[in-house]
Amino acid sequence: MDEQLSGSEGTAPAPSIANEPEPGRALAVLRVAHAVVRAANEESVLLRDVCRAIVDAAASPFAALTGADAENGMLPRVSSAVREAADEAVEAILAPDDSPWGRAARDALRAGRPFLVPAGNTTILAVLPLCSGPELLGTLQIAWGRGDGIGAASADLLQEAANALAYGIHMLRQADRHAAVEEALRRVNRARKTLSEANRALVRATEEHGLLQDICRIIVEDGGYRFAWVGYALHDDEKNIAVMAQHGIDRDFLDWQRVTWSDGERGHGATGVAIRTGQPSVGRNIRKEAAFAPWREEDLRRGIAAISAFPLRQGEEVLGNLTIAATEEDAFDEAEANLLGELADDLSFGIATLRLRERNREAQETIKRMAEEDALTGLPNRWRLRMRLVDEIDAARARSGPLALLVLGVNHFQEVNETLGYQQGDAMLCEVAARIRRVVHDTSGVARVGESEFAILLPHADAAAASRAAQRLLSELLEPVTIGEIMLDAGASIGIAVFPGHGTEADALIRRANVAMHQARQQGHGHALYTGGRDRECARRLALIGDLHRAIDNGEMRLYCQPKARLSSGELCGVEALVRWEHPQRGTLWPNEFISLAEHSGLISPLTDWVMQAAFRQSYVWRQDGLSVPVAVNLSARDLRDPKLIERVRNHFATWGADPGDIQFELTESALMHDPQGSLECLKRLKDLGSTLFIDDFGTGYSSLAYLQKLPVDAIKIDKSFVQDMLSNSDSDVIVRSTIDLAHDLDLEVVAEGVEDRAGWEHLSAQGCDMAQGYVISEPLRAEAFTAWRSERAWRTLPH
Repeated sequence: MDEQLSGSEGTAPAPSIANEPEPGRALAVLRVAHAVVRAANEESVLLRDVCRAIVDAAASPFAALTGADAENGMLPRVSSAVREAADEAVEAILAPDDSPWGRAARDALRAGRPFLVPAGNTTILAVLPLCSGPELLGTLQIAWGRGDGIGAASADLLQEAANALAYGIHMLRQADRHAAVEEALRRVNRARKTLSEANRALVRATEEHGLLQDICRIIVEDGGYRFAWVGYALHDDEKNIAVMAQHGIDRDFLDWQRVTWSDGERGHGATGVAIRTGQPSVGRNIRKEAAFAPWREEDLRRGIAAISAFPLRQGEEVLGNLTIAATEEDAFDEAEANLLGELADDLSFGIATLRLRERNREAQETIKRMAEEDALTGLPNRWRLRMRLVDEIDAARARSGPLALLVLGVNHFQEVNETLGYQQGDAMLCEVAARIRRVVHDTSGVARVGESEFAILLPHADAAAASRAAQRLLSELLEPVTIGEIMLDAGASIGIAVFPGHGTEADALIRRANVAMHQARQQGHGHALYTGGRDRECARRLALIGDLHRAIDNGEMRLYCQPKARLSSGELCGVEALVRWEHPQRGTLWPNEFISLAEHSGLISPLTDWVMQAAFRQSYVWRQDGLSVPVAVNLSARDLRDPKLIERVRNHFATWGADPGDIQFELTESALMHDPQGSLECLKRLKDLGSTLFIDDFGTGYSSLAYLQKLPVDAIKIDKSFVQDMLSNSDSDVIVRSTIDLAHDLDLEVVAEGVEDRAGWEHLSAQGCDMAQGYVISEPLRAEAFTAWRSERAWRTLPH
């Protein structure tokens, strides 16, 4: 430092340039210096105020402070004050550092004692070093009238004032350094606390999404950061980032940002860089960095000053990001960033651990399932049925209620195996199991208990309810099973045993239901109670067949319609035509009570024709009222095999002057699979008419992907059994999501049936489903009431 500041050739100190005066003015300088030092809490304020105070207190024409620039050997002026009546000599003192006064200042600082330098004819410049121990801070320069002189006592007082000032500067700097250290410690401590609490959450975590949400909450609430969010990198064309959890900021704000990990404009923020490079992007300044221009104004308005993002890694793959925001622009120093980076690594490990744990759990469930399920059909086996039956008997005994057990045996199954082989027999059993599932509401009570025998447990059913269930099963099995090009009879016999009347033990009920099944087979009855006798429900259904012949012609049928809406906008996009039977004695009958009867009694074609006629007529009425609403008509398997179907459809179009877009057709997946080739030809002819075609109840018919790809359809409707369970059953959710993706890959739109509430609507919307149908929009309406409902109901408030 001495060498760098030695700019003069030995300028000598002037102990006195006048007679020794009374040191009153020097004492005033000392006093004001002490006062300013005591009052100052910032260095810049101290430097500003002390020069002015010295000029005022000592009637000095000039006072200045210089700093010590050791690197460049310079003494740059940092503060000064000049009296209004300053003469030319004072102005000269303001010259650059290479002036005599500049050299004197360097000599004073080098020597560590004051130098007194003549400045013109009337002024003396006192150059006083500012030193704090070995540290050289600069100089205090005070202009003094020559006539007053500066004696040794005054020089000592002025140096003491300089020492006080140096001490004040040193203490303020020390306080600043102490505050900086405390701030750094505070940030490290908050990061350490965040890491500690996050590790506790990792230990307690049981599922992935909950862990992510807990980590974000801890970062904000315990760590004191502005917000935190976790995203997973999507490998789509735009390289979007899916928000998995957030805290301290609303989800809409994150969606608005549209952050990506591409190399585009919205991928250069901290999050995009961290995912793209696999390296932390730390301490990014919102106000200063150009990369944050798309979000700067809104970020600053929300108090977001700095952002850091850390990659979440799974081996070599970057899974996503942990992004943290702070309100301080200088947040995320090295120590803090290291701790937060460790937190991100721990979170990555936690995610991997939970996923491994989930895979292990699934493996254990698979092993358990293999021990309890039939390998061919996936149904519970006899052992699992017995265990379930024991529990249900205990429950029924506790509530003093009944339960029923049905045993269904496939007729002539041994002949199928012997004639066609076991492969065809297995295929037939799988189809029978599928049909049973379609009928039974609680499929967990369905089991395969023998080579060609199935058990159906109905926990709350009495004898009458069990008989009705048996009839539904038999009706479902009336249609032949198609195995390749072979049509096989899927007829069955069903035996019923009821607790407590037929037994109070599981083995007794199983044995007696099996006996009743053989009784039904021997007697030629479709089903039988263990006690025997004809089933009244069978007679009831036979009577309904006779009534149905007359109902179509007697005007007992009513057209209902259920609206469909687009998930993206909530806009109504059509209705499905439904039929109800207003039976004069039995009241309103729903389709499940008579459609199967119509299919198996040859009445389905006239019933379908009635529905088509009513749908075309209603579409015409709506068009006359200025309302354009596509109406979808259901077609059955027998309708597709009807050679006159296309001619009938053409006639309706001609009669009512309808456009192809006015009428749509829905065909169940199972109906198409009855005769795949014939169905394909029929669909092509319907498509040639310009109509929109839907596959209804998709997911229940087991059609192959290759066959689906060939069909000239426009959309598929996911069966409501999957939609209604998707929020509570992960398997159903996977089926729904996979179906949506499959359909979109085939350029098909997707309609979700059975959407009952807002939660289901929002979940489907997030999955990219196109349309919804269900009670969240409306229950089925009388066709005549649809126009009023459309104008009166607030359907436009559907979530979107």
